[in-house]
Amino acid sequence: MRLKHVFLVAFLFVAGIASAQIGPIPVNKNVRQGKLSNGLTYYILHNEWPENVANFYIAQRVGSIQENDDQRGLAHFLEHMAFNGSEHFPDSTLLEFTRSLGVEFGSNLNAFTGVEQTVYRVCDVPTKRQSALDSCLLIMKDWSNGLTLADKEIDKERGVIHQEWQLHQGPVMRIYERILPKIYPNSKYGYRLPIGLMSIVDNFKYQVLRDYYKKWYRPDNQCIIVVGDVDVDHIEDQIKKLWSGVTVPANAAQVVEEQVPDTKEAIYVSDKDKEMQYSSVDIYMKHDAMPKEAKADQSYYIDQYAKRVISMMLNLRLREMSQKPDCPFTMAYGYDGNFMLSSTKDAFQISGQAKEGKDLETLAALYREALRVYQYGFTPAEFDRTKAEILSQLESEYTNRNKIKNDQYGDELRDHFLENEPIPSKEDEYKILKQFIEMPALNVEVINTFAKEQLISDKDSNLVALIFAQEKPDKVYVTEEQMAETIAKVRSEKLEPYVDNTKNEPLLDETKLPKAGRIVREKESPILGFKELTLSNGARVILKKTDFKENEILFQAMAKGGSGSYGKDDYSNLQLFNPIIGTSGLGNFSHQELTKALYGKQVSVDLGLGSYYQFLSGSSVPKDIETMLQLVYLHFTAVSKDMEAYNAMMAQFELALKNKDLSPESVYSDSLTVALYNNDPRHAPVTVNTLKEIDYDRILQIWKERFANPGQFVYYFVGNFDEATLRPLIEKYIGCLPRGKAENWVETPGYAKGNVMKKFKRVMETPKSIAFDFRHQMLPYTLENSVLADAAGQVLSMVYLKTIREDASAAYSVNASGGLTRRGGKSIATLQVYCPMDPTKADLALQLLSKGMKDNTIKVDADKVQKVKDFMLKQADQDAKSNNHWIDIIDEYIWTGVDFQTKYKDTVKGVTPKKIANFLKALSATGNRIQVVMLPTK
Repeated sequence: MRLKHVFLVAFLFVAGIASAQIGPIPVNKNVRQGKLSNGLTYYILHNEWPENVANFYIAQRVGSIQENDDQRGLAHFLEHMAFNGSEHFPDSTLLEFTRSLGVEFGSNLNAFTGVEQTVYRVCDVPTKRQSALDSCLLIMKDWSNGLTLADKEIDKERGVIHQEWQLHQGPVMRIYERILPKIYPNSKYGYRLPIGLMSIVDNFKYQVLRDYYKKWYRPDNQCIIVVGDVDVDHIEDQIKKLWSGVTVPANAAQVVEEQVPDTKEAIYVSDKDKEMQYSSVDIYMKHDAMPKEAKADQSYYIDQYAKRVISMMLNLRLREMSQKPDCPFTMAYGYDGNFMLSSTKDAFQISGQAKEGKDLETLAALYREALRVYQYGFTPAEFDRTKAEILSQLESEYTNRNKIKNDQYGDELRDHFLENEPIPSKEDEYKILKQFIEMPALNVEVINTFAKEQLISDKDSNLVALIFAQEKPDKVYVTEEQMAETIAKVRSEKLEPYVDNTKNEPLLDETKLPKAGRIVREKESPILGFKELTLSNGARVILKKTDFKENEILFQAMAKGGSGSYGKDDYSNLQLFNPIIGTSGLGNFSHQELTKALYGKQVSVDLGLGSYYQFLSGSSVPKDIETMLQLVYLHFTAVSKDMEAYNAMMAQFELALKNKDLSPESVYSDSLTVALYNNDPRHAPVTVNTLKEIDYDRILQIWKERFANPGQFVYYFVGNFDEATLRPLIEKYIGCLPRGKAENWVETPGYAKGNVMKKFKRVMETPKSIAFDFRHQMLPYTLENSVLADAAGQVLSMVYLKTIREDASAAYSVNASGGLTRRGGKSIATLQVYCPMDPTKADLALQLLSKGMKDNTIKVDADKVQKVKDFMLKQADQDAKSNNHWIDIIDEYIWTGVDFQTKYKDTVKGVTPKKIANFLKALSATGNRIQVVMLPTK
């Protein structure tokens, strides 16, 4: 395991990188670190972005790899039980308590179990009450060693786990469960998927779970992480106080890393499943992972940089290949990381989606490109372009160093404990990385040598290749012998070096720009704090300067019109308008040329067509704002046909659509769409026949029609821009566009009316049941209606979580959500419930769905309402620090005159149980209910 680091250090000396330039990676001095006498580790970091909230984590170096053969699935089962009763939070009161803090189960309160780790979190906890923070530490303490693991709660959770297993049982997972022992010969990794075996989950004895908990959940395997607007000293004192009496047995079992033995012979696997929609091809070239202790050295950063730049350069090549008509795959990518489940062995992986009947050809093409890098490396131009992109990303991250969210810091500290990943200050990280990236000695020759010596192999040893194919009658499948022959044949080929075709010219010829416009009028909006400019061509420009992120400027342009302006002859074109325009050329650049040209710039602009609007959206960092405006200009004036990119996209669509009905989830999604829109052809699911009706020229004509009048658009800029810099650029690139004639939207049919119930059965490899319950009614577009719809959905989520998941064990997850949306000149309130169910309890789940709605039209629990309000008020404070939030708020105000910001919190405070009950009662009274249920059949 140490060979890789020894090689890397020696390699750097050969490359001419002096030892004086390589040293330990400094640790962020703002992180309070400690370790108690019982082995408990803790990290505490004061962070004020966002202010007044904090995140709590407990990370553990245990997972499914610690299970015995008769415990498979218990590590994950135990994670579930952490929410079902502990010393200070009996039964399911933990969920109720955290909701009272404004913490929502799922998004804020959750956990995950991996092969080698289990991590729990309580996030976005308001910090104004110290008692709330102390309670969160008490939750951590209970998770650490205070779970009750009551018999009845264990039995209730068996069904939930079983339903989670069903939910995630797709074709790839079924294949992996069969083949992992072959991929991991002589290693436990072949038998330790976290979900485990349902035969064990359904039947294990209660004491077996308690024994696993007692054996592995110990302070010497655990780390408490607290990040946010907290008193570090107080948090540290509380941790010491809570865990001071916890001891570790003298003979406690130790966590021992599971090794992955090297293999002298290649491992080839060809497998199939009836629900595979296309063949996937994967190649792994295994190599030693960096020892954890070596990650503290700066040479680790060079290792990571080399892998990153190699992956980025290869991926651009693979993307370019996929555009060619004779390419056997529709998409492919490569990267270096853990070898599947294991952290003790890494691999350079290349994966692709094969065109039908092109499985072996894809295997050959992917390996051929790897060997091309092995033999010839990358070109200086590829390296320089990618290096510039990485430097640009690094600069962008550094610029925003004072606005890093608790989530990011929490993940970094978690990974430091579990994997010894570095945790320097952002200043130190930037300084070290920039120094190495700009170092002349770390050139393309060094990177090419690294790829050849460390990542890519031309040998059978440690090679793993997989082909997962669709199973169907009379199909001839690829054999493992054919895979081996294909790899051998590629090795015998004489390859040519890669030719890097680039276009080195400006995005646009500024000498041909029309005369710049002028700002002819401006006014301030004191309510929402934005400035509105009117240009000489009639365009309105909204400026909202913020400091939420130092490196972010968001852009949007909207105008009335949209796809509703077109009839049935264009329905197919409209369905694929956005992706096809998105892969078209721009100016003198093809789509692929534009991708290369924008490397080194942090900027993007997309164009789209909605039902009632046409729009542009984009983002940039401050230094690239002129490039963003050049892209805006080109999207209005110079979208061009790119047949290579178009044909590649259509091949990808055809592959995805040809066999999509093999997937039960795809069939359900299409059935739901048909029911929601009453079989309206405008909203028909996309099929292979849709592709046959696409007319690229007509799509470009629709683009011209929708975007021919830029002067009718409203343009938004929200973020950290310099107004003095931005104003002349607006005049230059937007003001020069032609004046537009204002349009209006055309009303189109909406959701199906009345009571629509659709239940169907489907043959499946793994039995699954899904229900979607949808209600709607027309309501005035007001702040109160929006708040009530949102609150009602959250209340019902809490009701269903308790009745369907916790009490009945009939579903792994149940989610209800409500909202108020605009549809042209009308507005509609909706409430939807998504419930993937245990097939054996589907009838019960459906009854509880109806009962929950009916009961809450009569009476809504006041405690639930208060918890929803607390969450919404907390979320409002966080949203107010988001540029995305403000661009939405201002957009609504511009088009409707409705202010969703100023009185939002007052409106939330005014929500009562009676108001929600009346809202749900009125919604039910309309009779507009659509329910679609899928059940399994043999």
